[in-house]
Amino acid sequence: MTRLLIFSASLVACIATTSAAQALTVGYGQRDIADAGPGCVGGWLSAHGDTAFYSGATELLNSHLASLAANSPSGTHITVVLHSGDVHVENPEEKPQTGFGEQESNELSIDWSTKKTCPPDDILTGRCKCKHRNVTVDVWIANDIRLRELSIPNSFSVKSGGEIQRFIDSHGTRN
Repeated sequence: MTRLLIFSASLVACIATTSAAQALTVGYGQRDIADAGPGCVGGWLSAHGDTAFYSGATELLNSHLASLAANSPSGTHITVVLHSGDVHVENPEEKPQTGFGEQESNELSIDWSTKKTCPPDDILTGRCKCKHRNVTVDVWIANDIRLRELSIPNSFSVKSGGEIQRFIDSHGTRN
């Protein structure tokens, strides 16, 4: 009887904990990937925003940026952050376990990501007004993304990811 009670309590705790964690952040499903547009290879959804991962050439990125400009509500602030090099992110889709009970490495090689978040004052009130979302597009200038071919709408802010400046600063001045 004691074993049954311990098992039941453990099962309930496990189910309750999993549901709470999944409610906070879940991986994109096939429909979310399709809705995110061409080049989307995965992403994460949460109650206060989402992040989509993309892979493709500069042409596809330019199309994505133009679509964001055309389809974003007027109160949306969009920032493009340019990074050097390439990046790999954890793929939200689970891979089967290895023979030792560990998850196989499951990384995505991406060229850009789009993060849509609620402003902090909306999060504090517990409600996100979609027309006030902040959008950040991180672009890695590597592989098939070419800086000279990149077309960023004038209404977007553009920032540096800082990798090149950090590299220069770490080397100091050489004569």
